[in-house]
Amino acid sequence: MSDPLEKNNGSENNNGSNKDVRLLLLPEKGSCAEHPLTGLPRAPLQKIFIDDLTKSENVGAGKVRQRVWRVPWFILLMCFMQISLHLIVNECMQRRLIYKPNWSGEYWRLLTYMLLHADAWHLVLNICLQCFIGICLEVEQGHWRLAAVYVVGGLSGSLANAWLQPHLLLLGASAGVYAMLGSHVPHLVLNFSQLSHRFARIAALLILFLSDVGFTTFHFRHNHNRNPRISLEAHLGGGVAGLLCGFIVYRKMRQKSIYF
Repeated sequence: MSDPLEKNNGSENNNGSNKDVRLLLLPEKGSCAEHPLTGLPRAPLQKIFIDDLTKSENVGAGKVRQRVWRVPWFILLMCFMQISLHLIVNECMQRRLIYKPNWSGEYWRLLTYMLLHADAWHLVLNICLQCFIGICLEVEQGHWRLAAVYVVGGLSGSLANAWLQPHLLLLGASAGVYAMLGSHVPHLVLNFSQLSHRFARIAALLILFLSDVGFTTFHFRHNHNRNPRISLEAHLGGGVAGLLCGFIVYRKMRQKSIYF
């Protein structure tokens, strides 16, 4: 038979350990710091995080919280395909997918060239740029709208290259990246008052664009646009297409979430 004192001690220890766990998970009363402007207690950090990712909607007689933040599936899919092809592609596959001057009847080349890259540095640069530029757009505008901008930009880039530089080969996702960059203009115009960190976005996009212009100018003057050969026609075609397509397919956002 067990001693009742040991049972009492064990239950007290269990209650004490449970209390310690609860103290770690839940803030104590009066422990929340006051807001410097309103003087009211701040919300717990976990509540602020959940509120940023969800919103309340009236459903029937009560309110439920709906998820706001989307997973950027299209950007993740494009990155996965580009990385996978770079690892498994051979010379035969590259010849079948790259954009080349004599593509008569092989219309897939107008888009599949965006899945190929010249080397690892070219791949990493485009992956980082399209994630940095495209994730916010896809979360706020949706998968299909961003996909339309990306595809139209890539198609316009290859057609511009075929028209202005018909003798050049073309590969890389730069036309799609520039299409997303250009589509930030209609996105900002339509939703400027509702976007979070809007001034920081403008500054980041301007810095990115001016840095690329500066690098391209240096590459033309110093290396005479050789090793690598940059297709200005594809970049400009993608950027202009993204700018125009964004005004057509993008929409105004409903939810307002303003942070300066």
